[in-house]
Amino acid sequence: MSARLAARLVDAHVPTLDGPGRADFCVGRDCTALELMRSLVPSRAMVARVIEGAQLKDADGGALARNAQLGPGSAVSVELRVTRDAVPSAKGPLELLYQDPFLLAVEKPTGILVHGDGTDAATLTALVQGLLQEQGTTAVPQALHRLDVETSGIVLFSLTEEFQPAFDELVAEGGMRKRYYAVIKGRLPQAEDGWVEVDAPIARDRHDARRMRVGRTGKPALTRLRTCATAGDLSLVEAELGTGRRHQIRVHLAHLGHAIVGDALYGGARNRGGLLLHAHEVVLQHPLTNEQLVITSALPERFPPFPKR
Repeated sequence: MSARLAARLVDAHVPTLDGPGRADFCVGRDCTALELMRSLVPSRAMVARVIEGAQLKDADGGALARNAQLGPGSAVSVELRVTRDAVPSAKGPLELLYQDPFLLAVEKPTGILVHGDGTDAATLTALVQGLLQEQGTTAVPQALHRLDVETSGIVLFSLTEEFQPAFDELVAEGGMRKRYYAVIKGRLPQAEDGWVEVDAPIARDRHDARRMRVGRTGKPALTRLRTCATAGDLSLVEAELGTGRRHQIRVHLAHLGHAIVGDALYGGARNRGGLLLHAHEVVLQHPLTNEQLVITSALPERFPPFPKR
């Protein structure tokens, strides 16, 4: 059963973290303990781990068997356990944009990796781990998506192993709408509804391992673009991803002849502020609470000024 059906079995707004290491839920209709867990977690292996590990508890703290009957209003909890290896932690300035017991969103600065690459380079994941430790939690964050080193903006992290599969399914099925701001030279083509669609497959560049390119042998890639503001020969463009290919926005804008300012890899104009690409909005339906989340991030100071939108 898909995690998107969770609200049919669980009160959509009750999940909370009741102290460290426990997530509480309120059952919404008659079901078994197994049905409840399958509605929350789209992974049979994880459901089995939770139930067989006596992590699913009733209101009195007793372990629930898989066939235990639950009725509307029943209080249950999942004991959260950390089994994956902790990541190195680091301290540093980090803007927290959203947090609940299962999900966290921060603003990634430019010039930092999301994940480690085997070197001692600083990572966003380490900064998030440091933030969680300051909050007094033992959670180990897991990034749900990536941004290029030079790209700034919103990155989401899962905080619980038990409910990680619900977020993995959300990402895999395209359940997140992601929008970016980019600065280009020149003007995009005009479109009746304001949006220009670039439907062009993206493949690896055989001549440069760092680059991607538009090519018939590539994977399908769709980007929607619209102009938000102009100033001189520059345009502030909003980009919405229809797919999630590597360097997708950068490649598609370069394909149109409007490489992003500061994007040296794809022929963009030089810029002291680096690559002018920023993930400014993520919209998703929370797979556990069923809440519609709109997470936003302001235009960075490194972007040039544009008339108010």
